[in-house]
Amino acid sequence: MAVGTGRRGLLISRGWLQAVVLTFIFGFFILGLMGYKTYTGQPPIPDRVGGTDGKVVYAGEDVRAGQKVFLKNGLMQYGSVFGHGGYLGPDYTADYLRRSATSVLKRRAMGEGSPTGLAGAPSRTWRVGT
Repeated sequence: MAVGTGRRGLLISRGWLQAVVLTFIFGFFILGLMGYKTYTGQPPIPDRVGGTDGKVVYAGEDVRAGQKVFLKNGLMQYGSVFGHGGYLGPDYTADYLRRSATSVLKRRAMGEGSPTGLAGAPSRTWRVGT
């Protein structure tokens, strides 16, 4: 107890108190800055995306139109893959795995994925139903 004031002294030093307050202020400043950058920053959208033959596959306006549909219908919480995503809608895991296996089978049939480089010489036989 401080002499003559009737008040009890601090249990921690003023340096610790200043460090805690400074850390608190700095932490919330960084949190606010990151929140600001999250909502003001936008991913790059290409003007157009072309295939290997030079034809335009899709343009930037197609991406923006898709974003409008996505936001208009509130699809952020619709569907999931491998259990990650929204609670509403289907789980696209089985569809992804089927498409992935079909793609591997097509590549192996063309000789791209075969260990020996020979078409039709896979190390295992895979069968995928459509």
